[in-house]
Amino acid sequence: MTMPSDYDCAALCAALYATIAGTGFEHFDLGSDDGICWALKRCEGADVVVLRGSVTAQDWFRDADAFTIATRAGRVHDGFHRGMEHMWADLNPLLDQPAIVTGHSLGAARASILTAFMIADGKAPVARIVFGEPKPGLIDHAQIVKTVPGRSYRNGDDLHHDMIADLPFSLPPLQYVHPTPIIPVCERPSGDLFERTGIFAWHHVQLYESALKQLQQQEKDHG
Repeated sequence: MTMPSDYDCAALCAALYATIAGTGFEHFDLGSDDGICWALKRCEGADVVVLRGSVTAQDWFRDADAFTIATRAGRVHDGFHRGMEHMWADLNPLLDQPAIVTGHSLGAARASILTAFMIADGKAPVARIVFGEPKPGLIDHAQIVKTVPGRSYRNGDDLHHDMIADLPFSLPPLQYVHPTPIIPVCERPSGDLFERTGIFAWHHVQLYESALKQLQQQEKDHG
């Protein structure tokens, strides 16, 4: 049985940004009730839960709401947490296989909170694979989530990197952390990306998709 690869997860994250009708997914929720856009892809060996990053004004507003809130997932970013209990209640009855949770940007932070809920309810995912992940919560949250195998990729080179992964800034007493160590990958922005997006040029999901495709090919070549 072949489980979905990290590249497959990156490609699904990119595909979720590109659809408003859920094409290619077995279940699609635009988030009209809770503000969270997500989809479910049934693959061989696993159900892949995909959470979209920031697109709407509501997404950006929640990104900025960086106060912490005490939850059953630990102390987490209030904006990232909002709506996640509702989203998990919608997802829970749909899972038929072991689950992989994935997301990019805001979706990556939400993937961490979802993972903690799933652990708490005895349905821990088999993996959490995320890209351009902001720090979702404090140390107590990380202690919960790190019990699940996780990989958090950050795009960059020796001079620059995806700055979204640096946020929210960790200033006492709010010590925001990533639940698992960052894994560096490199796919440099090209064309007019720098002109259009400035310091966020390294953050685009297509760069992660391309970087993971190259990484997968390198592993095959050396395997």
